[in-house]
Amino acid sequence: MEIENKQVNVTFTEEDLVVNLGGEDKPYVEHVDLDEISLLISRFPDDPALFIETFLERSLSAKQKVFIDSTKVHKHVVAIWSRQTGKSTVIASYIVWRLLFGKGCDVNGEHIDENIVVVAPIKDQVDNIYAKIDVLINRSDYIEQFIKKRNSLKIVAKNGNRVTFISASPGSHIRGATATCIVIDETQDVLDSKYYADILPFGSTTNALIIEAGTPKIKNHFYRTIIAKDIKVVKQMYFECPFLSEEFIAKQKANMPESLFRQEYMCEFIEEGVLAFPSRLFEKNVDGSSPYFGSWNLEEYDYIKTIEEITETVRVKYLEASAKGAVYVAGEDLGRQNDHTVLSVFRTDTRPIRLELQIIFPLGLDYIEIAEKTAFVYNIFKPHEFNVDYSSEKSFVDILRSKGVPVILAEEKRKTGGFRKKNTTGALAFTQRMKTEMVNNARVLLEKYELQLPVTAELLLSQFMNQQFEYNELTKKYKYYHPSNEHDDALWSSLLAIKNVKGEIGDERAKFVNPWAKYDEEVHNKNQKDVVSVQSNYNRRRDSYSPSEFRRGHSKIFSSSRIKYEMHDISIACS
Repeated sequence: MEIENKQVNVTFTEEDLVVNLGGEDKPYVEHVDLDEISLLISRFPDDPALFIETFLERSLSAKQKVFIDSTKVHKHVVAIWSRQTGKSTVIASYIVWRLLFGKGCDVNGEHIDENIVVVAPIKDQVDNIYAKIDVLINRSDYIEQFIKKRNSLKIVAKNGNRVTFISASPGSHIRGATATCIVIDETQDVLDSKYYADILPFGSTTNALIIEAGTPKIKNHFYRTIIAKDIKVVKQMYFECPFLSEEFIAKQKANMPESLFRQEYMCEFIEEGVLAFPSRLFEKNVDGSSPYFGSWNLEEYDYIKTIEEITETVRVKYLEASAKGAVYVAGEDLGRQNDHTVLSVFRTDTRPIRLELQIIFPLGLDYIEIAEKTAFVYNIFKPHEFNVDYSSEKSFVDILRSKGVPVILAEEKRKTGGFRKKNTTGALAFTQRMKTEMVNNARVLLEKYELQLPVTAELLLSQFMNQQFEYNELTKKYKYYHPSNEHDDALWSSLLAIKNVKGEIGDERAKFVNPWAKYDEEVHNKNQKDVVSVQSNYNRRRDSYSPSEFRRGHSKIFSSSRIKYEMHDISIACS
């Protein structure tokens, strides 16, 4: 029997199925006669789960089957699955089926071939989906023969159907695509503005099927989507997936913060853990009443990503800039076995502060070679301040110093003769208190739109928006962490660099606000501990006596460097 999907021009025969499964000696084929195989093949165009399990040989859990079957009867399906339960693989398998058998749609009398648009917060995540699809295609000559074009941007089948891969990073320009099926992976990390204004309109004229997959985090568009009545939600917690080992889960539970484990393996939207840098910080300010109206913490500009980019022309350019007064700061987060060492340099004498260099060194690179490359960069930028992670590999600082990088150590005397009680620059131990100080300072700069990151730095932006914290009521301290499948080395390298960079002083009275007040009220609906206090306006004045009735009032005054700030109901995380 030969079954042909006339719309897509894809033909499968009994022989195709037998050969694709590895021969008639396989148990699955051994007990099935050709008539039964013909019946199976005839169901492929309308049964993606059957195609995935028989032709692609992908075992599906019960919840995965429900998810796949839901795409046949619902127009918006959301998968909230535990980590490591096959989310990306199942989605890739479904895309292959739809590429072969998708029927497209008719709009105003015109037929539109199937166009599956795959979207993720950063390009690496989109590339991950493409790689899984590529493997599935390569495994079968019978699928590969129907493919006309294939690369990480687009797959085109001979039937006219296609898959388009798009990064929805904060600075990307992605409007205008038309899709018959929209697939959003790691949807929780997509900005609300991207989700509503850019991605969903892809399917406005085609009434596209929308498939989302993600891990619970904050109550953004992802949360609002799954509580909608017309959305089909398929949740798969770790114990509902037969492919996860108990040993793996036990290890994860022992080593992860409870809130993160509940997010990633129990599929819960929790309220104990929150983002250190909410996504709103990377959206354009559209508040007409705000003094920052129209401002954006992202911009299109180039920065150095590799040592090889530092040519003689580039070196001279930065040396000349330094001679004219340019001021740079640098930070280096030292990698461990599974983390990269990252070196970052920012220019701080102009506003907004901008990233000039961020080099992510390869895993396994010798510390001596890293130190030599760091010294090369140091001698070009001559940073006013160089901060380095001094938590464990203390020998690395000695190597840096031997290469001519003057990293300050806490035990060294100041030039004036005094001893340094606590290091604020140089070699810094990554305590939770130190991390909180760095997060606080970066939040202040972002709230005031004085820190502008390049839109092309997708990895860095992703690490900013994925850094989470939880507050320990017992110790009164904050703990920072990142999702289990990601890293945060580029983030901490950046925070080390700008650790002591302060916002510019304006002419208005200082006003402190809780940047998460509205967030807590709308999202959490409870009084949650704050991790940072932010100053939006400033006033420079001399220290003076404050009347007792003013001191007893609702406000609290403190002075620093002859600048006074007014605070309103703020709990400083580090106090």
